[in-house]
Amino acid sequence: MVYLDSSALIKNYLTEPGTPKLQAFLREHTQAGARLFSSVLTFAEMHAIVARKLRENTIPKTTAVKIHDEFDDDWLFTFSGVEVNSAVLGFVRGLVDASLLRGADTLHLASALWVRDMARMGVKSGSYSGELTFVSSDRQLLLAAKKQGIVTFDPTTI
Repeated sequence: MVYLDSSALIKNYLTEPGTPKLQAFLREHTQAGARLFSSVLTFAEMHAIVARKLRENTIPKTTAVKIHDEFDDDWLFTFSGVEVNSAVLGFVRGLVDASLLRGADTLHLASALWVRDMARMGVKSGSYSGELTFVSSDRQLLLAAKKQGIVTFDPTTI
């Protein structure tokens, strides 16, 4: 199982430091049958990142449209979106007490913890199985995930 936040996932669509490493990681894990998870928050964050890049004139409109479309397809057919519900929110207070995370990052980590716990309990066997790897390029978020005992992967590290 792989959980991605938007700081890492955007590297699958835009060429940034860590793009080749992330794409190789995703290929390897999906070929091995790993499920890809992310919070529904990621849907808004990804589209916002692309829109910001377009406004800043760092990508052309054709590229922005292509990324929006590719991501929408991947979201529908490749990712399992984790809803922000009371079960996920149940992790929030403990996480903010234990780390310096901002709100959105807290929801990402809470979503990952929920996925991990569902796998441990055997809920939806077949959908949730194996060890969870948390993928991010946010060092503070990765540190908080490690404190929770989650395996992490940062595509920007050498």
